[in-house]
Amino acid sequence: MRVWVVRLAALLTMLAGSARAEIPLEAISPKLSLAASLRTRGEVWNFFEPGGTTNDDYIFGATLTRLSLAWKDDAFDVVVEGQSSALFALPDDAVGPPPIGALGHGGIYFANNRAQNDASVFLKQGFVNLKRLGIPGLSVKGGRFEFSEGSEVLTGDPTLDWLKNLRLSQRLIGPFSFAHVGRAFDGAVVSFTRAPLNVTAMASHPTQGLFDLDGMDEMTDVDLAYGAVNLTRPSFASLGDGRFFYIYYADDRGLLKSDNRAPDVRALDREKIEAHTFGAHWIHMVPSSAGPLDFLAWGALQTGDWGTLDHSGWAYAAETGWQPANVGWKPWLRFGYGRTSGDDDPADGDHDTFFQILPTARIYSFTTFYNLLNNADAFAQLLLRPMPGLVSRTDFHDIRLTEGRDLWYQGGGAWVSERDVGFGYAGRPAGGRTDLLRVLETTLSYDLSPNVSIVLYYAHVFGGAIVRSMFAGDQGDFGYVEMTLKI
Repeated sequence: MRVWVVRLAALLTMLAGSARAEIPLEAISPKLSLAASLRTRGEVWNFFEPGGTTNDDYIFGATLTRLSLAWKDDAFDVVVEGQSSALFALPDDAVGPPPIGALGHGGIYFANNRAQNDASVFLKQGFVNLKRLGIPGLSVKGGRFEFSEGSEVLTGDPTLDWLKNLRLSQRLIGPFSFAHVGRAFDGAVVSFTRAPLNVTAMASHPTQGLFDLDGMDEMTDVDLAYGAVNLTRPSFASLGDGRFFYIYYADDRGLLKSDNRAPDVRALDREKIEAHTFGAHWIHMVPSSAGPLDFLAWGALQTGDWGTLDHSGWAYAAETGWQPANVGWKPWLRFGYGRTSGDDDPADGDHDTFFQILPTARIYSFTTFYNLLNNADAFAQLLLRPMPGLVSRTDFHDIRLTEGRDLWYQGGGAWVSERDVGFGYAGRPAGGRTDLLRVLETTLSYDLSPNVSIVLYYAHVFGGAIVRSMFAGDQGDFGYVEMTLKI
């Protein structure tokens, strides 16, 4: 533990920060503004010990710079934003042969890019948002934009909006902004709001990126459509929020799929993936003299085709929390359980593993040692807010696989068009086992001033029977230091 504290402290000297600010350009027009961001992060990895010469213990750094110009009018907005991502000191030996695979993000970034030190510049966003179309509440956005399903409309209540942003949003579609490249979407969004009702529809192709620095190109062989009906704090449930949604996903890139079939069988299947996802959520807060209680329920069903296989899947999550009244440091204690389907028979002609589509996977797996495919996650969580601007969050997760004949999956969705490494998900065989790992993790975020903030994160991962079956060591660590400076 002492070594890890020293490593994380040393990273502070490497970091310059992340910034996001809007500067009105009054000399030109009060409608014109400039926004900029610079995020710098140092990541420390100690993946499960693989044995041999593969490197599981390393540090690397990255910066992400974004610069945008926006014209905001009563009738329309125009936004153009560029991004530069840079990676430093990537390990060139952190990917092992199957089933070992990539040993943390450093191995993934190096496998997808050109060198240990690399950078790129590309168009991150460029869109027009029409707001005055003759129907109050109707807007249409077109171009390249970021999109996060589940947060189309917020409630105005801090508890409900925290749940929407951090326990519902981006489970299945998101920009994956934690990655140093991320993704955007080329297409259009139509939104109609007449409180408490909101209807949102989106159709797009995702851009490349995520872990690959080539974030400019659009993946034209991946089709994505989303539709949702949101009900926010209606009169019969003034502290509730619900949604029904549908997602269409089609992937015709012809890349090697990640599933539990034998390698020679999988290699022959380059057919199209087509998935239909139907789902809903409901969150509710109940005031009480002992402090507010919150409840969350989310679920989804899938059907379609997984190449030559018939596809079906399911997923659900149930969570509850309590914020004790009149207690120092404003604690918030939460518990939850989520589960997604896996495939129990690799030779029956069906693919039954729930497909997470294009999520921001890191929100639901801070370590990213796992995701929401073939997964059962029981967790306890404690948030503390001892002073304005300072928040700590400590989680314990018990992660098991739903089906032992399926894989232990990692990844966050499609990220390149033409190379199998960019399919979006990778898997290691579980060998019939379901005991994957346990995680104890802590995040500390502090706003040093209105212009400066810092985030510290550390997790220790205790490997279970699946980890011990393929790795020489069953203990892992992941930590990072990230700073934010507003200019």
